[in-house]
Amino acid sequence: MDQQEYVIAYTWGVLPDLILASGSPRRKQWLEALRIPFTVVIPHIDETPLINEGAQALVERLAQAKAEHVSRDHVESWILAADTTVSLKGKILNKPRDPSDAIAMLKSLQGQTHEVHTGCCLRRADRSILIHDMAHVTFRAMSEEEIRWYVSTEEPMDKAGAYAIQGQGAYFITNVEGSYATVMGLPVEKLIPHLKSLGLLKVWARLPD
Repeated sequence: MDQQEYVIAYTWGVLPDLILASGSPRRKQWLEALRIPFTVVIPHIDETPLINEGAQALVERLAQAKAEHVSRDHVESWILAADTTVSLKGKILNKPRDPSDAIAMLKSLQGQTHEVHTGCCLRRADRSILIHDMAHVTFRAMSEEEIRWYVSTEEPMDKAGAYAIQGQGAYFITNVEGSYATVMGLPVEKLIPHLKSLGLLKVWARLPD
């Protein structure tokens, strides 16, 4: 099959304004990699799961709530918000409260396959686009010493499920089924077509010479 070379072009003064409603460095890095101009506005909402709320429903609701919160003061801009959580056998594992909570989460994940759900919302005024993606991640068995060492690095403390796939947490992962980007916190593969259709990302396919 012939391969295509994709060229991403961007112009600061032409593309619609985009606001990333997230303080996540990983989501910021993805947009920077796509060379999309954006600004960051961090939303402040209650992220507590509702009673009996599933992982997909949670991340979709929170992504929408974050986008709506920021959109109130930026009605002319497109808002991009996202939320990610880990689900193990139906139990939601959000960011750990403290090191002891992180240790407990990692102990429960070891030797198991869990789900990572990311919800993403693009919003402008009364128009909203909702995206969801899910990946399966498998951890190997981990010793008590390894778990405590990892928690001591503080990397797990602001991550859903108490690990970072793009960091030292990768040492414990044996398999990923689905999108690596989704596990990092932004379903890029599903997001790009919407960014293109809204004029937020210009991409042309060019056959190699």
